Amino acid sequence: MTGLRELFEEAAGSAPPSRLLADEVYTAGRRRWRRRRLAVAALPAAAATVVLAASLLATPRPAGDEPPVAGGAGAPASAGERPGQRLQWVDTADARHLYLLSTCTTPGTCDKSLAHLSGSDDGGRSWTDRGTPTGLGPMAVLGPDVLVTAAQPDQPGATGTSLMISTDGGRHWRRAQESPPVGAVPDGGTAICWPETAGASCTVQVVEPASYRVAPLSQQPALLLQPDGLRIDGRADRLWIPGREPATGRPAVAVSTDAGRTWASHVFRDAPACPDAGCQPLSLALDGGGKRVYAVAAGERALAVYRLTGGTTGDGWQRLTNTDEIPPGTNGYGSFVADDGSHVLFQPDDRHTFGYRYWAARGDGAYRTVELAGLPATAGPIRRTPDGRFYAIDGPANVLYGSTDGWHWSPITGR
Repeated sequence: MTGLRELFEEAAGSAPPSRLLADEVYTAGRRRWRRRRLAVAALPAAAATVVLAASLLATPRPAGDEPPVAGGAGAPASAGERPGQRLQWVDTADARHLYLLSTCTTPGTCDKSLAHLSGSDDGGRSWTDRGTPTGLGPMAVLGPDVLVTAAQPDQPGATGTSLMISTDGGRHWRRAQESPPVGAVPDGGTAICWPETAGASCTVQVVEPASYRVAPLSQQPALLLQPDGLRIDGRADRLWIPGREPATGRPAVAVSTDAGRTWASHVFRDAPACPDAGCQPLSLALDGGGKRVYAVAAGERALAVYRLTGGTTGDGWQRLTNTDEIPPGTNGYGSFVADDGSHVLFQPDDRHTFGYRYWAARGDGAYRTVELAGLPATAGPIRRTPDGRFYAIDGPANVLYGSTDGWHWSPITGR
């Protein structure tokens, strides 16, 4: 698993500067990496992307505390205020535990191949540096103080790229100990999808932070797995993971209701036709309780949105037909379930050098364009925490935004 840095630099060099967000860079790098692995089986595995993107529309503001505003009492410490640094990635465990990655953008002032990790334990009121700068690679937050990343171990003679685990908020890291397969995700464990072997898919693995162990699940979904990050979405005692049917390449989703002991799969056979270069990965969106589930399949000239209307496997999926307002695109869609249950889609805006377009389905279920109160059009993608907070980075302005309800936004940090 070598070459992560080369893949990142190649992807970064091909993206417009105003869109140099890590989520998009990882996505571009992963697509190139998968094509290389299919062509040359001996190439080592690389990494999956981070973070499912999403966005919001404006409605009346409900009661609740707003996130801290930059410049006010408790403004961020100097952890991220480095000259020539750009925020690239945000991930959260909950409303209090936030993590940011930043990289150098000014030649001659810092090493552009290194990433700086900052963390906050109080919802963004204050920040501290976490560990020393490391090579930029895929990272995921599994708990308030638990992070995983793909990195080269800082050990004499170590080669390749391994899964690294931190249990103190990124201050210190240890190489994961590989263990024999396990039957299910135990209490205290987390499921991730780790590309440990050459091929176009990843393998469901169980991370046990307390013992720094990682082990594959004995029973794997019968799909080519393509999640939108290392972490597998687990809510309401279910594990959800998107992928493709091996025989046809059609988009599909797998779900487990017993911690990974068994899996059920559904193939979206009426999904739009894909371009010659291949389909984009299926995008899943769940609400906080896992009761509302949407799947978005993007083809070459059309878009299909599906909603799970019953059951826990594939039989309850319904294709929504009221998506005429949403134009087809080649650079992907993200979506999420808003606080009131509305489904919101977003797409990088091809009409401009940077920015995003948003559609939301409310009331009659038709998707219509929306504006997001307080959130610049250049901010995105958006991450929702399990406890219902929302975060997004405005790349050009280098500002992290937050929302407590999904409808009204304010800056948390001005970096």
